[in-house]
Amino acid sequence: MPRILIVDDEPGILSLLSTVFTRAGYGVKAASGPFAAMEMCASESFDVILSDIHMPGMDGHGLVRWAADAHPQTRSVLMSALDIHCGECPFRGRCKLLRKPFNPAVAVSVVGQLLHGPE
Repeated sequence: MPRILIVDDEPGILSLLSTVFTRAGYGVKAASGPFAAMEMCASESFDVILSDIHMPGMDGHGLVRWAADAHPQTRSVLMSALDIHCGECPFRGRCKLLRKPFNPAVAVSVVGQLLHGPE
């Protein structure tokens, strides 16, 4: 069972995506921000981190950079309505952008493609 860590400062998004990915067969953990996610990653491993980009304290880009160093096997998906920095990301191929708003089924598809290639 693939393990996913969902990171967002909006409780409604965390709840929705947790339910969607649980139903899709993923082992799901949720973190309310990047620092909580980093703490979880210290004791657990994840196949994918699905994170919002715009959060207080540290943005999703910072979390992806940290994860690439600390957990190189972990893939990342960043969620944002508008982001100009993903095109410059050195982690392309290991990280994808999911544009908001999105259908939750699309989120599952994007994560699946990142883990297993196109379906």
